[in-house]
Amino acid sequence: MSSLNKLEIIIPTYHSRALTMLLLESFEKFKPSDLDLTYHVVENSSDVSYRDDVLGVSDSVVWYNNPDADTNRSNSGNKPSWANCSAIDFVREKVETEFTLLCHNDCLVTSKLFFHEIRNKVEQGFKLIGTSLFPTELRPLHVSGLLVETDMLNLVGVKPDFAKGMDVGDILTVHCRENNIPHFCFENAVVDRSVPAKDQVLTENCNQPWSSFGPRCGMDRAMNTNKDEVIYVHLARGAEKTFNRYHKPGKVYMSDWEQLCKHVLEIENV
Repeated sequence: MSSLNKLEIIIPTYHSRALTMLLLESFEKFKPSDLDLTYHVVENSSDVSYRDDVLGVSDSVVWYNNPDADTNRSNSGNKPSWANCSAIDFVREKVETEFTLLCHNDCLVTSKLFFHEIRNKVEQGFKLIGTSLFPTELRPLHVSGLLVETDMLNLVGVKPDFAKGMDVGDILTVHCRENNIPHFCFENAVVDRSVPAKDQVLTENCNQPWSSFGPRCGMDRAMNTNKDEVIYVHLARGAEKTFNRYHKPGKVYMSDWEQLCKHVLEIENV
């Protein structure tokens, strides 16, 4: 039976100091004392302006620059997806733990239950564990928060195939389905948006600061097994929001996100 005592985490970033720092701080705040974490932070450019800040969060942070993935802030031709894929490929073969956690940097661990829950799922035999299903026809476990058996990650990879409707990491879900490999996804605001009861749980019954933004605010919110606490949140469009290039009514933007994160982390500055 597998257990989760050590875990390596891959975090792509792109000129995004605040997002990356907040995510790292959340891991550090909520990790259990008996779990060793190693963070692989991959900056998809030559930017080193915030490297020392990131390295200062923990002695377990490793920084990489991946300038070949620099999109020059362009979203054309699925460039952000290819950059995300490049960052994961840049370090995945360096991972030595049984499982790897793939993250977007515009995410936040919001409860100590996050690690308790993923440990339980690993012990139950799941090889791929997601915090949300992406709302496409394929409905894959999304790479914004995805725990995967490292051997599978290196065997299958994460390369997108847009002609088949597959974004970064979606191939892992397809591989599990085609080979009857146990996989699991936590309940999430994105998973069943058409079910009012689930939105009501997320927005009314959780005594947490993002509740007031409502179910259509654009944030993915993963729930624990009992569905009474948010354990992981994904802002979505974090890079575009960092550069002030995303504007839709009712969504959460960087200033609100930073305030929410600081509230959860009980910090004033990052």
